[in-house]
Amino acid sequence: MNITRRLLGTGNRGFSVRAYMVGLAGAILIPALLLGAWLTLRSAGSERELLERNSENKAGQVAADIEHEIATAKATLVALASSRYLQNEDFRGFHEQLVDVANRVGAQFVLRAAPDGQQVINSIIPWGQPLRPDAPSHSMDALKEAIRTGTATISNVFFGQTSQRFVVSVGIPVTLRNGAAYYLSVAIPVDTFAASLQTATPQDQWIITLFDRDDSIIARSEAQHDLVGSKLRNPNIPERASQDGFLIGTNRFGIAYRWAWRRSESTGWIVTVGVPLSVLEAPAQRALTTYTAAAGSLFILAMTFAFVVGGRLSQSVGEMGIDRKPTRDEFRVLFESAPNGVLVVDDDGLMVLASQKIERQFGYLPDELIGHSVEMLVPERLREGHSSLGRVFRISLESGDRGADRELFGRRKDGSEFPIEISLNPITTGNGNFVMAIIIDISSRVLSEQRLSAALTERDDLRRRFMQAQEDERLRLAHELHDQTAQILTAALLELKVHELQLTDDGRNRARMRRIRLEQMGKTLHRIAWELRPASIDELGLTSALGNYIAEWSHQYAIEADFHCGYSRLDSISDEKRTAIYRIVQEALTNIAKHATGATSVSVVIDCSGSILRLTIEDNGAGFDATPATPAAGERREGGLGLAGMRERLTLIGGEFEIESSGGAGTTIYARLPLDSERLIA
Repeated sequence: MNITRRLLGTGNRGFSVRAYMVGLAGAILIPALLLGAWLTLRSAGSERELLERNSENKAGQVAADIEHEIATAKATLVALASSRYLQNEDFRGFHEQLVDVANRVGAQFVLRAAPDGQQVINSIIPWGQPLRPDAPSHSMDALKEAIRTGTATISNVFFGQTSQRFVVSVGIPVTLRNGAAYYLSVAIPVDTFAASLQTATPQDQWIITLFDRDDSIIARSEAQHDLVGSKLRNPNIPERASQDGFLIGTNRFGIAYRWAWRRSESTGWIVTVGVPLSVLEAPAQRALTTYTAAAGSLFILAMTFAFVVGGRLSQSVGEMGIDRKPTRDEFRVLFESAPNGVLVVDDDGLMVLASQKIERQFGYLPDELIGHSVEMLVPERLREGHSSLGRVFRISLESGDRGADRELFGRRKDGSEFPIEISLNPITTGNGNFVMAIIIDISSRVLSEQRLSAALTERDDLRRRFMQAQEDERLRLAHELHDQTAQILTAALLELKVHELQLTDDGRNRARMRRIRLEQMGKTLHRIAWELRPASIDELGLTSALGNYIAEWSHQYAIEADFHCGYSRLDSISDEKRTAIYRIVQEALTNIAKHATGATSVSVVIDCSGSILRLTIEDNGAGFDATPATPAAGERREGGLGLAGMRERLTLIGGEFEIESSGGAGTTIYARLPLDSERLIA
């Protein structure tokens, strides 16, 4: 069967050329379109995941805002409890003070006597007017709990009879110097929380709801006045031990929502953020609709084109005949239709055929290359070297090597050079042996690679500068904490000691407690400044700094820690590498304390092998699955350096990072970095 029949599919077959062309187009397009549909849906799925993460983050943010509001209320109560009016039982003066604070914060304050719960002061009832003699059950329960535990209590939502609106109550026990016991509470209107939820709602159709511990609605971003105080109809949120999560359900109108919830640790309340499933599914539906329209149009156009081309091809085959060989002109058309330049060379290295693309690439006139040596297309400086085109063609003829993706340099007629890539195909005919070469001008690719390399170099340089800026800022903050804040705190302590001698016994005790708290604050500031940038790194050297840090860490966490440095010239390496070593040790020990359950001993070893400095950190904790699919033990989830940060620091200075661990066998971190030179940027 001749070549024309094999290429065009004519002869005694059951299908026409047109049918084959349509079938071929369909076989190519259908998998491509299916792959495109999968990629489109995957992209839309990523957008949905982003919306879901945003709703979960919003639930956490709102829960934090609610906790801040409650904490502010507690702080206000604590401040009022220390009022001199209350301590001296000047209730009229304390009533005036409560009214002033209530007007400023928009809340109601009540002082009750313990243990009967009778009202003594109510900020919304003028002084001298009779107060309610009885206490609501929820107030009595909160009062008893506060007196019993000595801590603040937070109520569920209830309807205030005096204020005639829904509120939540925060209260604290108060014991006066004469032993009298009271319960001071503040009733916060739920409208305060509703306004906060409305402000926090990021988009239309999103619903944010705040529930109390009895699953009653405290506040809602919409329909607040209709639903406040009502129960959750079908509570599907898991047990109280679960702090966050999500579920699929419907709202009161039967619309399907995805609810993300977050439970407040301090109040026990639940914040839910609801996003309609229609909003989550909209990206996929929109993308699929657009892609279906585009893909359907493309498929119809492709099938139409294949049908028309198949018909014309059938006519051409009928005119040419089935059994004759292609003419020279027909062969020339095929030869010139190649997407890249094509060159045919005989076994003497002489060019016998050259396409027009080759002639244009090298700047020659038609047929000007025929009969000349292929070496004329190579720069003179390379003609005798291993990259000579003639040598490449001879090797291809002798060994049958196709020479795919060879990168060489070509020489134009005007003497200019440009990078090329060739692919060789040896051909054996009755007239001799030939090599057909496909030559591609890769100047634009080489330029792109150079630009990419320069961009990567600039990126790594920016990373290095960013990390150095972080260290400089740590050092500045450490100096400010140590040199300024610590000195101011010391002066305050000295002044407090002087005033302490001038006070009465009761005042002296209170001043002593404040002085102890200030001293604790000073120790905390000193520890923070030391962790930001220990002065011993710059003053005593890295070895001493690591030794002090490891010893302090061992004492703090009661874990035996050994440190051995076998490289005496550790402080002679660059400051960038010393900082990286210190931060890696610091991060590894921090994560051992957090995640290495059951660890009793830790070993930190620094040694040198040739021009490689090696850092090994090993613990005997519980270990973990170190496969890439599992979050690595020691990787900080809340932020911070983590394994990714360790690896990036080492990469920027030409180092390597490796971690070994398995369940019950502990964890070992290996860090290696060169000593002889800085990292070479490719």
